[in-house]
Amino acid sequence: MQQLISFAYHHRTLVLFGLLLTLFSSFGQTFLISLYIPEIETTFGLSNTALSSLYAAATMTSAFALPWVGRWIDYWPLRRFTMFVLIGYAVACIIFSIAFNPIIVLVGFFGLRFFGQGLMGHTSVSTMARAFESDRGKAISIATLGHPLGEVTLPLIVATGIALIGWRSTLQVSALSLLLLVLPISLYLLQNQSRDLLVPTGDQGSTEGKKSNPYLLLKNRTFWIIAPSVFMLGFLNTAIFFFQIKIGYSRGWEPSWVAASLSAYAVVNALSMLTSGPLVDKFSARRMFPFMMIPYCVGMLVLAFWTHPFSYPVALALFGASNGSGSTVRNALYAEVFGKDRIGAVRSFFSMVIVFSTALGPLSYGLLLDAGWTYASIFILSAALILATVIWSFRLSDQGE
Repeated sequence: MQQLISFAYHHRTLVLFGLLLTLFSSFGQTFLISLYIPEIETTFGLSNTALSSLYAAATMTSAFALPWVGRWIDYWPLRRFTMFVLIGYAVACIIFSIAFNPIIVLVGFFGLRFFGQGLMGHTSVSTMARAFESDRGKAISIATLGHPLGEVTLPLIVATGIALIGWRSTLQVSALSLLLLVLPISLYLLQNQSRDLLVPTGDQGSTEGKKSNPYLLLKNRTFWIIAPSVFMLGFLNTAIFFFQIKIGYSRGWEPSWVAASLSAYAVVNALSMLTSGPLVDKFSARRMFPFMMIPYCVGMLVLAFWTHPFSYPVALALFGASNGSGSTVRNALYAEVFGKDRIGAVRSFFSMVIVFSTALGPLSYGLLLDAGWTYASIFILSAALILATVIWSFRLSDQGE
């Protein structure tokens, strides 16, 4: 921990840049957008199905766009790319705030998901991965702390804003905070960074790199070793959290207990982010990657065979361990395996994989439940699938650098 603190102090301007972007990516995350949903339904008379369909369409479209636009960070000057992301993000908030029909709501959803959930975190982590070599794990673990920090602080602020000034004005205040606070601070934090970081000179700077198809990554054998574990993490997270209240009802747990148990996830998630960074720097992300899903597998078995109320916070703590370490490990792994000069293209493609997995998780669990499967049997199947991905991911050590 002392090494982590010392690193953060000596590189405070750059890691603060990363932390700031992940923190404010929260405006485009589901946990904050969900606070606007009741107001949107009332304003436009949309059903649950209609609004969910708009949100799913916007999220999937964002996923398709990420590999094409996310790679621009590999050859655009970093300050310019940061300005593009933050201005686009603020415009999305404004468009959403003035929506007068469901089509504009769809455009607003897309902008928030694409610039917020997608490109804000992408810019942060890609910058950390490119800027640091031996300390890459520490840098990523500190920068991604913005996610749990946003989960703790921003929902209350946004909910209060909606109650006091309405949902449209709250979105407009969010836009102003991006333009008048986050943008100038971000550019200030970048002003004294090295030219190599601010002006990328890697392969993607070539005309061929700019015109290349990002989907060519599908031809890379290493991609198919890494992708299953990355997919499973997003797939299972979304499925569990989507059905958590129903899981609780099936086992006699109070909804308040289910909600309170989330604190176990948040705390362990943050601690795991911090502790995994130095370990990545010591052992390498390549070596750690096969182990990141093991706590998740154990958590699934806890839910499968133990129905006591305490099984849920225990399982969530184990899920948090995999999620926290996984965030650091996989982002460092992309740079180790594919090279930091094209980290933008690679990371944005894996972000697309994660978005698809989050869309399929609840659907798959729902289909199994409708087919008569019990939650326990679904958790056992999930544990088996995780174990298969763990075994498969050990093939990574057989691949060359």
